[in-house]
Amino acid sequence: MNVVAARHARGQRTRIALLGLAPFFLAWTLIPAYLSLNPEILHSHLVPFAFYVGLINAYSVGQMITAHLTKSRFPYGNVLLLPLLFGVVDSLGPWLQQRLGVGWPSALGGGVYQVAFVFLCVGVAVGVYGSFVVDVITSICDYLDIWCLSIKHPYLETEQGQVEDKKGK
Repeated sequence: MNVVAARHARGQRTRIALLGLAPFFLAWTLIPAYLSLNPEILHSHLVPFAFYVGLINAYSVGQMITAHLTKSRFPYGNVLLLPLLFGVVDSLGPWLQQRLGVGWPSALGGGVYQVAFVFLCVGVAVGVYGSFVVDVITSICDYLDIWCLSIKHPYLETEQGQVEDKKGK
């Protein structure tokens, strides 16, 4: 509501601000849909799936914070939703075939392949989110000319043109 009020006060369109909620609602539509279509994940492999969902949310929040701090455009998408969307569409085919007689065969099938898919999603999410975090930390450290998790000693040039730190090394 604060965003809508602020955009309205500036004379900007308020509906565009509400479009920023689309990734959130898409994710929380796909997550229960995937779990209802694949009960073996819900009952036996919920922890890795929850870790994947947590990384989806962490990546969205990280993108929003970074866009806000850098005054960049609002991130209206999340690439980590694509595997989940694939999983729902893939699992929806056999479900429709069973109920309506119209559908498509699942590329993943069931059982061990769905479990492997969930672990693949976790791996992709760790890779995407990890590279995002490293990129943000590296960019901030480069901009501020600091080192992350260590102390950067200032370097002084000697008369011979050699570089040494303040400790004389």
